[in-house]
Amino acid sequence: MRSRLVIPLVFMVSSAIACAGGEPRPVQPAASISATGRPAPAASPSAAAAAPSGESVVQVDADSPMKTPSGAAFTAPKGWKVTTRGDVMVLEDVNREVSVTFIERKELDADAAIAAAWRQVKPDFARKIERVTTPPGRRGWDRFTDVEYETTTEEARDVFASARRKRDTWYVALFDGTKEGWGRRWAGAKIAFFSLKPEGVEEESFQGKTAHVLDERRLRELESFIEEGRRAASIPGLAVAILQGGKVVFERGFGVRELGKKAPVTPRTLFRIASTTKPLTSLLLAVLADEGKFGWDTPVTQVFPSFAVGDAELTRRMSMQHLLCGCTGIPYDNLGTDLEYAGVTAEAALARMSELAPTTGFGEAYQYSNAMIAAAGYIAAHALHPKRPLGPAYYDAMRAKVFGPLGMTATTFDVGAVKRAEHASAHDRSPSYEMVATPFPATAWTGPLDPSWGAWSNVRDLARYLAMEMAKGKTPEGKRVVSEANLMKRREPQSRSGDMTRYGLAFALETYRGVQVLGHPGGAWAYNSDLFFLPEHDVAAVMLSNVDAPTPFNGGVLRRKLFELLFDGRDEAREDLAYAAQTQEADFRQEMSKVDLEPDRAWLDHLAGTYEHPWFGKVSIRVEGNRGVFDAGEWQSGVGRKKEEDGTAKLVLTSPPWIGWPEFVPSEADGKRTLHMRAWQRKVVFEPVKGK
Repeated sequence: MRSRLVIPLVFMVSSAIACAGGEPRPVQPAASISATGRPAPAASPSAAAAAPSGESVVQVDADSPMKTPSGAAFTAPKGWKVTTRGDVMVLEDVNREVSVTFIERKELDADAAIAAAWRQVKPDFARKIERVTTPPGRRGWDRFTDVEYETTTEEARDVFASARRKRDTWYVALFDGTKEGWGRRWAGAKIAFFSLKPEGVEEESFQGKTAHVLDERRLRELESFIEEGRRAASIPGLAVAILQGGKVVFERGFGVRELGKKAPVTPRTLFRIASTTKPLTSLLLAVLADEGKFGWDTPVTQVFPSFAVGDAELTRRMSMQHLLCGCTGIPYDNLGTDLEYAGVTAEAALARMSELAPTTGFGEAYQYSNAMIAAAGYIAAHALHPKRPLGPAYYDAMRAKVFGPLGMTATTFDVGAVKRAEHASAHDRSPSYEMVATPFPATAWTGPLDPSWGAWSNVRDLARYLAMEMAKGKTPEGKRVVSEANLMKRREPQSRSGDMTRYGLAFALETYRGVQVLGHPGGAWAYNSDLFFLPEHDVAAVMLSNVDAPTPFNGGVLRRKLFELLFDGRDEAREDLAYAAQTQEADFRQEMSKVDLEPDRAWLDHLAGTYEHPWFGKVSIRVEGNRGVFDAGEWQSGVGRKKEEDGTAKLVLTSPPWIGWPEFVPSEADGKRTLHMRAWQRKVVFEPVKGK
C-alpha cells in the first residue's frame, strides 16, 4: 500500500526519486531556518562544539569523510551534527528532527544485536515490532536485517533499524525521526548509511571493465529473464528496448495491453512515462538556451515576472537551472492536484507555488519536486510563446523543439490521442492483491504538472531519445538537436541524493558498481518506467510497464541483469526479484489485514457528507447499500476502516486508482467534523461544506 513510508534500506530505489503529494504551508522549524530559508551557520568538521566530558561533537558544513570509534569509514552529510559517546555515534540533522545512530555489536544474531543497540542508547525503548525483513547480503556485506516499529498516528514518527553483518560484527543503524523530518532529510540519512564501510567490506566493481557485446545468446537470456520477471510481478504488459553502439539491439513487448484482452504489447504501445518526462523537459530548456531565450543562470523572474515561491529572498535568487536541481529547499508537493485536477490550469498551479516555503536551506539538502520541474517547463515555454496560455505553449514547444526534431512521432501529452492509438491500460492491486485494470480517466490527474510527469511514449520513441543522449546531441541520422555544451550541462551534479547518487538538472546520476549510470525512473499510479544509459560503454535501456509502482520487477532489477550480462556480474538479479516479490506481497497483505473492507454502517453514516480544501478540492463520502464510496469528483473509490494500534480509526481508500493512499483521520470538535490527511510535509484539513 502507498501509505507505507519505510522500506528495507538495502533495496531502496538508488536514484532516491519519489513520485507523488501535498497543506498550504509546510511546517518549518523557525529556530533553525531563517526567513530566507537558509540553514543556521555550522562549524567546519574540524571544529568540536562544547560537549560533556567524554563526548565529542562535530558539526559539518560539507559532506565530510569520518570514522566510527572502531575505524569504519562513512560520510557525514552536510549540515548534520555528529556526536560520539564512547562506542556510540549519533548523527542529527541541523533541526534535530531525525537521527541516525551507529553502534557495533557482537551478538550471534541480528535481532539480539538490534535489541542490545536500542538498550544501549535508550534503556526504556519498548516499541512493538511492526515487521522484520531479511534481504540478501549485498555491497560486500554478509547479511542484512531490517526492523520497522509501530508508531502512533498522533506522534507522526518513523522508527526503524538495520543491522548489517561483516564477519562476527553487526553494524547496527538506528533511525528515529518525524515523518516530516524524514521527508526533507532522507537523502542525508542515505548518504551516511550507505557510505558506512568497515574494513573488509568490498563491493563488486565493474570499473575499468569493457562491456561485452550483447550477442544473440545474451539477448536470449535477457529476454527470458524479462518474461520471468513480468510473470513473477504479475505485470500485465511491458516493453523494453536496449541500445548498444548507437543502435537498437533489442526491442520487444511482453504480455498484454489490458488484462482479459488479447491485444499484445508491442514496441509501439504507448505508456504514461511518468517522471521519465523530466529529462525531456530539461532538454527543452537546453534547446531554448541554445536559441538565446534565456541562460541557465537567468533569474526566473526575468523570464516570468509573476513567479514566486513562499520566500521572497529565495524567489529573488532562483535562476532557471534552480527549477530543475532539487537543491533549493522547496519540498515535495503536488499542489493538491493528486485529488483535484479538473480545471486546474498551469497558471493556477504556478500561482499556488507562492505558498510553498522552503523547509531546508538553499543547497543544504536534496528535495525532489514535481512542482518545480513543472514550473521549469511552463516558464521555458513562456519564453518561446509569451502571449499564449502556459499549457498549450508548453505542449507546442515540446512538439516543435523536442519530439519533432528527435523523430519521436508517437510521444504526446494529448490523452485523447492516446485513447485513439495503441496504448496500454493502467492496472493496480485490489485489496486481495489481485491485479485489476484501472479506469482510464483516473490517469488524467497529472495534467497540471505535465512537464514533470505527464508524457505518453513508447520504447521506440524513447530509444531515439537515448541515441541522441549517447551521441551528445545528435539524432541517429546525424542531425544536431541541441549543443553538446547545453546537453551536458544537464548532467552536472546539483545536489546529492545518496551515497553514490546525485541529481542534475532533472537528471538522475549514479555510480553503480564503479560505472556511471544516467537517466530517470518514473512511477505515476498505474504506470512504471525507467530509462538509463551508460555513457562510458555506449549502452542504454528503457522499460515501460502498465502496473502501479512499487513493483518487484522494475528498472533496477532490469539494470542489474543487464550489468550481469555486460560485465559478468554475480547472479543477483534473480534473487533480488524473488525477494522483492515475496516481501512486497507480504507487506501489502499485512497492511490490508488492518483494514475492515466492510465497515460498520453507523460509522459510514456518521462520516457521510461533503468536505473541501482550498487546493485538494471537494470530496464526498456517501453510502450506497452497505458500501462506503469516496467521491473526489474526477474519480471514486471504495472506503475501508483501518484501526491502528493506538486506537485511531482511519478512513482508507480500497479500490483503484488510489488504493491505500491517502489515509484520512476523522476528527470532531465543537460539533464540527473534519477529515485530516498527511501529504508528505503537508498537513491537510478538509472542512465540512455547509448544507451538504
